[in-house]
Amino acid sequence: MAVLVVTLRTLEMSRVMIQLPRLADDPVITREAFAHGLAMCRANNAKAAENPVSFLTGGPPKDHDHRHNPRHAFLLTTPLAADWKNGGPVLIRNATVWDGTGRVLSGTDLVLSRGLIVKLGRALTRTEVAAAVRSSAVAAGDSSTAAASGDDDALLTQLEIVDAGGRVVTPGLVDQHSHVGTFPFPLLTGSLDTNEDSTLLHPQLRVLDAIGVLDPAFDVVLSGGVTSSLVLPGSSTLMGGEGLAVKMLRTGTNQPEHLATNFGMREGGADGKPWRWMKMACGENPKSLGAEKGKMPDSRMGNGWMFRKHFEAARAVIQSQEDWCEGAALAEKRYGPDAHLHVRSRFPEPLAYESLTALLRGDVRLQVHCYDPQDIEMMVRNTHEFGFNVTTFHHATEAHLVAPLLARENISVAIFADYSLYKHESYVHSVRAGQIFRDAGVRFAYKSDHPVLNSQTLIFEAQKAVHYGLDPQLAFAAVTSVPAERMGLGWRIGRIAEAYDADVVIWDRSPMELGAHPLRVFVDGFTALSKPFLPEHKEEATPVPPVTPALDEPADLPAYTIFNVSTIIAGPGHRSAGKVVVRDGVVVCVGPDCENEGAVFNAQRGVVMPGMVVANTMIGLGEIDLEPITQDGLVDNPSVLAGLARAADGLRVDADQKHLQYAFRHGVLTAISAPLHRGMLGGISVAFRTGAKGYNDAIIKEEVAMHVTIGNAAKDSHTASVTTQIGLLRRLLDEGAAAADSATTNASVSAAAAATHPFARIASGAMPLVSSADDPSDLAKLLALATARPRVRLVLTGAAGAWSLVDDAAAATGSSSSSYPLAAAAAVLLQPPRCMPVSWDARACRPPYARPTAAELLLRADDAPPLAVAPQFPDQARSLRFDAGWLAAEAVALGSVTLDDAVGAATWAVADAFGLAELGVGRVAVGTRANLLVLDAADPGLVLSLNSTLQLIGDGKRVVTQPVQD
Repeated sequence: MAVLVVTLRTLEMSRVMIQLPRLADDPVITREAFAHGLAMCRANNAKAAENPVSFLTGGPPKDHDHRHNPRHAFLLTTPLAADWKNGGPVLIRNATVWDGTGRVLSGTDLVLSRGLIVKLGRALTRTEVAAAVRSSAVAAGDSSTAAASGDDDALLTQLEIVDAGGRVVTPGLVDQHSHVGTFPFPLLTGSLDTNEDSTLLHPQLRVLDAIGVLDPAFDVVLSGGVTSSLVLPGSSTLMGGEGLAVKMLRTGTNQPEHLATNFGMREGGADGKPWRWMKMACGENPKSLGAEKGKMPDSRMGNGWMFRKHFEAARAVIQSQEDWCEGAALAEKRYGPDAHLHVRSRFPEPLAYESLTALLRGDVRLQVHCYDPQDIEMMVRNTHEFGFNVTTFHHATEAHLVAPLLARENISVAIFADYSLYKHESYVHSVRAGQIFRDAGVRFAYKSDHPVLNSQTLIFEAQKAVHYGLDPQLAFAAVTSVPAERMGLGWRIGRIAEAYDADVVIWDRSPMELGAHPLRVFVDGFTALSKPFLPEHKEEATPVPPVTPALDEPADLPAYTIFNVSTIIAGPGHRSAGKVVVRDGVVVCVGPDCENEGAVFNAQRGVVMPGMVVANTMIGLGEIDLEPITQDGLVDNPSVLAGLARAADGLRVDADQKHLQYAFRHGVLTAISAPLHRGMLGGISVAFRTGAKGYNDAIIKEEVAMHVTIGNAAKDSHTASVTTQIGLLRRLLDEGAAAADSATTNASVSAAAAATHPFARIASGAMPLVSSADDPSDLAKLLALATARPRVRLVLTGAAGAWSLVDDAAAATGSSSSSYPLAAAAAVLLQPPRCMPVSWDARACRPPYARPTAAELLLRADDAPPLAVAPQFPDQARSLRFDAGWLAAEAVALGSVTLDDAVGAATWAVADAFGLAELGVGRVAVGTRANLLVLDAADPGLVLSLNSTLQLIGDGKRVVTQPVQD
């Protein structure tokens, strides 16, 4: 008698062999193990036939129109259902539905029941609603009397009716790239679980084992209308592991698996294909980690080989499985019920390769962090060599350069709208990538990479894409139906349609308007967020015609006139209309009675505002965040105390610097940059023109302010604690005051003080003290220092917790209060403009969409300091106008942030805080250098809107029309 032995396939592809007659001590496997192996063989054969189709369709259940939500029955058993109505049927009346695929349906009713959208239509009758609810109950297996009977009243006892009042109702947003739960708020070493950096290849790891359900970010993200996220491992390694698609709904059970979109899905495909997701990374990140560890890979060649080596090992496992199946089939045919006695090994399924073999078999939708064309092409070659699919390239900043390749391969991209320049891979970027992909037939989504960008404001990525020229409905699809489809869930989420999950958002205004936020969010039919329905905000979006004539290129004009201006926002409380006349780069006339001089430009009833001012970024001192060679370098405490740290000495103004181009072309004409630094002391900032032709032409003021940082970010060997930071600052201010007081005349204060002590000008009030801090206690200490030293002009930046210091009585009444601590500050600069509690110090952020907003609280009291904003990242200076507009847009229901407040936050409030008002910065004023913008806004209230575009820049003699945004 012969025995069939199946050997584990090696890299040499050994074959199944018929061996000599079995000896008594030869190993065999159990009947159960043999049966398990055969079941695996059958399952894999079925997948080979089904998965290519499922990859394209997403794998919906066969009877999709009568599906049930597999999560809903369980959710009814959780604390979510403590409110007897929550999770029950809902009728949303009179909605303007954006369905996520481009259709807009006005006057539409929606019925939600059993976690699904079960009916769409106009003016639905009670009978139609009851029929839809009954049908969903039957599909969910509900055999209750109410469901089975024809008693509509009994069936609709729990029906909630919501009148949308014509507001926009959409599917919940879908974020295809997030680290919520693994990179939690606030970031702590003990809770950070984004990357496993001990090795560079570990596809078998699972986000499910790491995701923290107590991360406050789940609620923050939900408040922005995001109802589903694909939580992925980080990108420091080549193969990072498996991700998890989750619903942003806290169940109260505190179990990660209950967040999973797939939770509750039945075996056999009755509820659709239970997809898995995996993350890999190309390019800089893995090769940098390899170099850091002194092991392969530390080059792109190494990346490519390590990918191929691991894919080949997984392919060998699959081949060994197929060999086993072939031999087992022969054994079963020859030996029947005793076949297991003639097979020596179990079905080969090494756990370390299970995830990667699942990818090669088509069960996993692969997400790849990949920017550059060469990396993208390398991974495409791997798909052909090893027979798997890449679903989406993430970040993909340069993917627009190979859009036809992606179209041929049916690979989508998940991108930022305009975030770039943070490393070399992100340098060749285009804000019109969406249009390029559209034209090439490439599916694209916008994502957050939370918390790199706050997923709460995912809709802002789509809004900016529209500002750059993308169709609004296509941009909206890029945060709803497209990411859902690429996750394999396009038959379930991302759309408003019957038989889709009841993930629904009611918005306070059009989702494409600045400041749009949800009033009501449903997830799986449960109310996850509910805010009062205030009067709907509607923004007039029709711009005026472009400025004429249009210049072919920037021009230096000895004189020019801008006429036909509907509103000139010249400064705080100062508006006029008519004309602005500039001669020799200086404004000589503003108003209706000016005489034309030089070249004449027709503003077409547009609006003039001052050029914007960006403060506290690395603009001019660094170009690529992660490339030190492109930066000035870091100053430290000793160099500041020695008087050696002046940003003016490190400033570089080159025509090809993208940070400068982005800022200037978006109307940011002045930058205030401090030295890049480690530790508490940051040195003295410089003010300069972003559109200057060279260094000498750029400088506005060489020495602007002294910059310090207080908090965890400032801890180093010199100031290792907040205690020593505050103590050192107190001592420096007192020593500086003594040095300043020793000066004999006002005229000699500056020179004498600078010669004797670096803080003399700060203590005397001749130079502002700009202190970056977020923690409320640290802010209070700084304010106390300034209160005790009234000559100090304190500017607070960061200021995440500043709102909590507002005197409640003063804020409520708008009156002065001697106990109002922020009155000691010369200004508050919110940076980032929309607080994100990612650090321990910033955890005191105002809760998301709280009313009143942080800006409202900071502005209400009469003695409140001016409020300004600055971007989190230097390349985002190009969004400064929108950041300022957001202050007013968020507070539109209360109207407590005026247009002057918002415009000033990006212009005169910044200039005044940094002592640049006398130089005309941040204003349109006669006798000062021209720094002005013309926008095609039909109304002054729209100058900070996404719907208005920059038509003309007047920077001294230089005039630019229709500046290119790229």
